[in-house]
Amino acid sequence: MMIPEALNVIPGLWDFASRLRSDLINNKGFLYAVDFEARLNLDILGALKVDELKGKAASPAFAELVNSFETSATLALVAGSDRKDWDKLLSLLKKNWKKTAAQQAEDKNSASEEILDCLDALSFAARKIEALKRLAAIAGKDPALLKELNLKTRLNNLKAALLDVHNCLAAVIKTFDNTEGKRTVKR
Repeated sequence: MMIPEALNVIPGLWDFASRLRSDLINNKGFLYAVDFEARLNLDILGALKVDELKGKAASPAFAELVNSFETSATLALVAGSDRKDWDKLLSLLKKNWKKTAAQQAEDKNSASEEILDCLDALSFAARKIEALKRLAAIAGKDPALLKELNLKTRLNNLKAALLDVHNCLAAVIKTFDNTEGKRTVKR
C-alpha cells in the first residue's frame, strides 16, 4: 500500500474505532470486553517462563506469543475521542485505581514510565503489546536490526499494568453491576 493510500485509510479507521467505542460504552459491554482482554493477556503471560526469554525476540515462538495478545477493545477505548458519554466511567476509574506494582526501566538508557491512572495503564499495555508485535515481525526478518531487548522486564511491566487494569475494572464493573442490578465478574 502506498503512503497516500494509507493516509486515506486512517480517518476511516479512526471513525470505526470511535463508533465501536461509543457503541461499547453505550451498552457498557466494553467494560467486560476490556477486562476480558486484560485477563486473557494475563493468562498468556502467566503461562510463560519469563526468566528464560533473554535474547529470544527473533524466535518464531516469540512472534507467535506476541501475536496472541489481544488489544482491540482496549484500542477502541483509548483511541476514542467523544468523552461526553463516559464521565461516570472516568470518575469510577479514578476512584477505583490502585497501582500495585512498580514499573522498571526497560533498558539502561531509559527511565521507567509513570502510570498515573487506569487509562494510562490501558494505553501503556496496548502500546507495549502493539510494539512487541511489530518488533517480533522485524526480528523474524532480520534480528540484527534490533538492539537486545530486555524481554523479562518488558513482559513483567506489561503484566503489572494489566493486573492493575484488571483490578480497577473489576471494581468498576462491580460498581456498575450493583447500581444496575447486573451480574458480577468472577475472577
